[in-house]
Amino acid sequence: MIPEEILIVNDGSLLLKMMGGLLENKGYQLSLTDSPEEALVMLSSRNIVLVVMKLNGRQAGRLAVMHLVKELNSGTRLIVLGDQAQLPAEVFEIGADDYVILPCRIAEVWRRLTLCLERPACQPELTQEDGDLHPVNQRVLQNLGLMFHDMRGLLTSINEGMRLLDRRINGACDHEMEMIFQKTYQKTRTLLDVSDEFLQKFGNGTERQAPGDRVDLREDVIDPVVQEFGEELEESCITLEDRTSKLPPVEHNIKGDRAALKSVFRNLLLNAITHGGSGSTICIDVDEDPGYFRLQVQNSGMPPSSNRQQDLCTGKRAYRANGQGTGLGLHLGREVMRSQGGDVSYEVCQRGSNFVMTLPRA
Repeated sequence: MIPEEILIVNDGSLLLKMMGGLLENKGYQLSLTDSPEEALVMLSSRNIVLVVMKLNGRQAGRLAVMHLVKELNSGTRLIVLGDQAQLPAEVFEIGADDYVILPCRIAEVWRRLTLCLERPACQPELTQEDGDLHPVNQRVLQNLGLMFHDMRGLLTSINEGMRLLDRRINGACDHEMEMIFQKTYQKTRTLLDVSDEFLQKFGNGTERQAPGDRVDLREDVIDPVVQEFGEELEESCITLEDRTSKLPPVEHNIKGDRAALKSVFRNLLLNAITHGGSGSTICIDVDEDPGYFRLQVQNSGMPPSSNRQQDLCTGKRAYRANGQGTGLGLHLGREVMRSQGGDVSYEVCQRGSNFVMTLPRA
């Protein structure tokens, strides 16, 4: 099970640093920052279940974060800590789950934190009005939609040009050149399909996936992505062991955005092909935890060095070396999955590397 993620917006207080250490020891995923701006980014991109806010006086940046906590996710819980004499009246209008007036005994602060975490989060049923995006996210979505629209136009033109070339070069060039062309043509068509899939998110049509729609792990995610890489696997002499094909014929419904889930899995499979190398073996498997499925992509290639393993999926070394990407896709994939209640992680295995997508059951 994925540890719940807690965000502490501190002001250098030793008290909250200590609370953070205790929460980590309990197995919770913790993010601690003194910056309200950084806190806003985390709130909008991660699956935060509890925000602990330290407030001293009327600090506009911190008040803005508090106002947005419930707007971005009504199920996120909020605890405010501060000296009563320094807390502005509007703080009590925000509707936090608890207010801790300082000074206060450490044991009492810990009791209030754990009590809030144990309390079930309120998850009201979304109406059309409630489901509207926050204006900031709406602007980001519109800009992304415009970008995908422009990309799709260019890809369509390239695809049409290559289709015409395909008709003319049939038999007019050597076999090797024709194979290179066909491979490029196929990748262009795949890229066009991917852009179409993401573009559906930005329209108001009936094809847009509704929040909470169920996604079948095998039929909607694994099978279509594996088919995309069929020729590449064959050319690289890579053996694919798809153990998910032997799963019992039961539903494997998961929660999340279909296009995003495919994109994350696509990146993991591409990494396995790239870093596994020619003649390697890639194994795809699924096991189950209470409330989750774990989709594993293991390759038999050389594993990353021990000093790099801790930075995998973090984006800290997301640069390019010798023409190969080194981690940005993994980092983005992890952030996307965490925003949907899942995760991407690296596990040490006896031979090669194993990356795991943790997916919440529907």
